[in-house]
Amino acid sequence: MVDTPPALRSEALAAVLAIANYLVLPTPPAPMDLAVLIDTIQKAVTPLGTPHRVLLTKVDTRSLAEAQEAKNTLVKLGIPACNNFIRAYKAHERAALEGMAITQWRGNNAREAESDYRRVADELKRDWRKLWLRDV
Repeated sequence: MVDTPPALRSEALAAVLAIANYLVLPTPPAPMDLAVLIDTIQKAVTPLGTPHRVLLTKVDTRSLAEAQEAKNTLVKLGIPACNNFIRAYKAHERAALEGMAITQWRGNNAREAESDYRRVADELKRDWRKLWLRDV
C-alpha cells in the first residue's frame, strides 16, 4: 500500500502507477476533491488500464446523500467506486492519538468505524477474487 498526493505531476504517483496491479483511490466526497480525483483518473489511471476503485472517505454521517451523489457521479463517468464508504468519526482521530488501530480502540463509535473498514475490505477482496479468476 502506498499513499501519494493526487497531483498529476507527482513523482510518487507516477512511480506507483507504473508498478501497481490494482489501485484504491480514496477521496472525500466534496466536489473539489472529487474533481481533482476524476481528472487524475481520466488522465493518468484509465490510459494504463490498471484495475481500480474509488473509495469515498471522511463521509459526514449527517449527509450521506452527498456521498451517494458523489458515487453516482463517478458511476455516470464510468469510474468504478466502492459501494461502501468510510464515515468520519472522532474515533479515528482519538485512536490515532493513542497510537492504536481503530480495531483496538474501545471508545465511542469505534465499532461503527471498524465495521466501515471491514465492509470495504470485504468488497475489495470480492473484486480482487473476480480479477484473479478472470486472469486464471
